[in-house]
Amino acid sequence: MGWAVVLAIFVCFALFVVLHLRPLTEDEVIALAARRREKGIGSYYSFDRREYSVDLEFKKRMPAGGAFRCISLRLSDFPAYAAGLLKYKKHEWIIVAFERNRSVELTWMNKGDDASQVHCGISMLLLQAAAANDSCGSILVFHNHPNPNPSRYSFHNASDQDEKSANALASELRTRGLNLLEFVCERGRHYEYWRSVCDMFLPLHTFKEDVDRMNGRNRVQNLSFHLERLFGL
Repeated sequence: MGWAVVLAIFVCFALFVVLHLRPLTEDEVIALAARRREKGIGSYYSFDRREYSVDLEFKKRMPAGGAFRCISLRLSDFPAYAAGLLKYKKHEWIIVAFERNRSVELTWMNKGDDASQVHCGISMLLLQAAAANDSCGSILVFHNHPNPNPSRYSFHNASDQDEKSANALASELRTRGLNLLEFVCERGRHYEYWRSVCDMFLPLHTFKEDVDRMNGRNRVQNLSFHLERLFGL
């Protein structure tokens, strides 16, 4: 690298620093708060990607006709656990998990009518009542796509109907302040395809208040905020 290039890079860096020693504007504060909230949501819904072994006796006793089951698992572990329960199922199944404070204590599960269609056997009213009784913040929905030939085909992508159903359910749950995450499970792995997060969950104003409190304190802090806002540093 020639000296001219090095000098140009240094000048650009110095100019950037000089221009970003000022406090954030109101719009920039909101942008930084939104970035922090997005990062916080991503951290909250961070899941183990490993394949889990599950209790085979519990798997055999999964209620085809539909029933609630109590359980106690960390939120981060549950998607992999659900994928393990649905692994090798020849019919479509659905598992609904009720999350509270990063923990899943209650589930609903039922078998689909056949290998190509899945339906949730729990009514919307009962689902919402269960969520309210358990003081839930999130509903997680899992279903499998039975694969007749895993060596040739991959069925882990959501169908158009999956997307439409998730959108309709998210609209219903949003009115109750509930987040929704939906997953397709195949061969013991989980694939998230839908995430709907309510405004009241990790609300933006709390992140904005944190930024406002420190904004303009000193030039080093201001520069740090600009770097975080623009580059996530």
